[in-house]
Amino acid sequence: MKTAVLTIFTIVFVLSSETNAKIKKKRNVVVTNNPYCTDIANQLIAKGGNAREVFIAVSLCEGMIHPMDSGLGGGFQAVYYSKSKGKRKALYINSREKSPSNPEFANYQIKGSNSIGVPSVLKGYETLYNLDKDKNKLKWNEIIAPVIELCDKGFQVTDRTRSVFNYFNPYRHYDQLIQINSDNVLKNPIYCNLLRQISEDGPSSSMYKENGKLHNMVMQDLRETSSYLTSKDIQNYKVKVQKPATGKFGKYTVYTTRVPGSGYTVLLALKMMERVKALMSKDATPAQKIVYLLKILKYTYAFQPHVRELRNATIHKIINKAGRILGSGVVKNGMEIRPTIPTKYGDVKLARMISPESFGTTNVVVKVGHTAISATSTINWSFGSGILSKTMGFFYNNQMNDFVNPNWRRKGKPIRNAPGPNKIPSSSISATIMVDPDGKPVFQIGAAGGSKILSAIVNTLYNYFVLNKTLEASLQECRFTPKLDYAKNHILYMYECIDDENVANQLREKGIDFQKVVESGYSAATALSQIRSKSEGVYDKRRGAFSSSIHSYP
Repeated sequence: MKTAVLTIFTIVFVLSSETNAKIKKKRNVVVTNNPYCTDIANQLIAKGGNAREVFIAVSLCEGMIHPMDSGLGGGFQAVYYSKSKGKRKALYINSREKSPSNPEFANYQIKGSNSIGVPSVLKGYETLYNLDKDKNKLKWNEIIAPVIELCDKGFQVTDRTRSVFNYFNPYRHYDQLIQINSDNVLKNPIYCNLLRQISEDGPSSSMYKENGKLHNMVMQDLRETSSYLTSKDIQNYKVKVQKPATGKFGKYTVYTTRVPGSGYTVLLALKMMERVKALMSKDATPAQKIVYLLKILKYTYAFQPHVRELRNATIHKIINKAGRILGSGVVKNGMEIRPTIPTKYGDVKLARMISPESFGTTNVVVKVGHTAISATSTINWSFGSGILSKTMGFFYNNQMNDFVNPNWRRKGKPIRNAPGPNKIPSSSISATIMVDPDGKPVFQIGAAGGSKILSAIVNTLYNYFVLNKTLEASLQECRFTPKLDYAKNHILYMYECIDDENVANQLREKGIDFQKVVESGYSAATALSQIRSKSEGVYDKRRGAFSSSIHSYP
């Protein structure tokens, strides 16, 4: 994937930054990637909407305004947490796209219509809406109404959206359905009609019902392509709801994505950070602090491709036991850092692998009261498969490209996530929520940028929890990203910038392959925190879109 492309949508509802530390922390705060979606969130929160209801509306809004990054033709993964009347609930919702039941699709090049998985966003929305149905505050049509109103009026898109649209339009002719005028105002009338049908359907979408109105429209689209998806594939689609991957970080409980997401790698990084924070000298040099981070990143990235293959018991052994050992070694070994890809995690030896390129991602965070959602939506590449629905006005995903390629081998055999029937692709999605001992959600983070997701999250967590920087500084800091070359068993470390280039030279003198890049991928993160004396909510300026709009509520 081209690293300049933001491919998985991440909305974040977060806590706003406060300049006055004495200001009380807010129960409800929203941060979105554009002011339109913030306005919609404002309207729904003013009506008493809960986090799930606000998420659905903002997710719809973001997919409409940034159609090249996300939308109804794709899917999402979410971590949901709620505390009510002393009871705590934490869930992982996997509403990712699924491959066709016909295995023949994998015998051909997975591109265009052959790369489309079952569009699953609407099924995920209705699952979320019905999770705690007795606590719902808004009717389904009330959630969709402000998005329909915005769609009918039209909205201004960013220069980036316009430029991406212009790049693809000459040979895909998107302007036959979508109009962007000279003032960058976008209108998509067919999509507005789709929103009306979604509102009419209620939280039981006709997309997944035999002879349902939206189902028939999907099938009409697919019949004009070479897709292997069938009516039964779409009717039989189920959202998977499980307990999330869970760990401890100091006094906080951490909830994050399970496989096929990569949340376990975040838990490993946090466990290593605990030890680094405890052992790092107060007078550690800038070079030492960077090397400690590079080592954490090295072990995190080398662990990530294995989580989809290892047993849960082995994963937790690596996180809780090896994580502490490795974290201690990070500081104990000082500036020493090996250029090779690690395979030993405590007494667990991991197989060597050959890795293909991975694809992209972004994250949304919602917090209303003591309820929180961190969710990552995707259509994968820019405009997904490139196929625009002629009947509904959204872009179909190309998530089947997000499978691990068949050249991954373990003991000479293909690993389980090679392309196949009725499968959900793996990803770097690592949406995360931290909860304090009282059960209050106090920290949320997620990121965009394919394989750069982990670097965005780990860099931010390290800066915030280990180096004690503000959340704003932690997220906007120069970012470091490892690139693992499995064929050569070598790690290259990329950095966007550095405070002092002499420090970079010190690292090179230590034998570290350190390369400056303009930007280490479109690794945009979003985060919120109520851990310290003031509430902080931060969006990533790397997004290059609208300035994120932040609003807080009493």
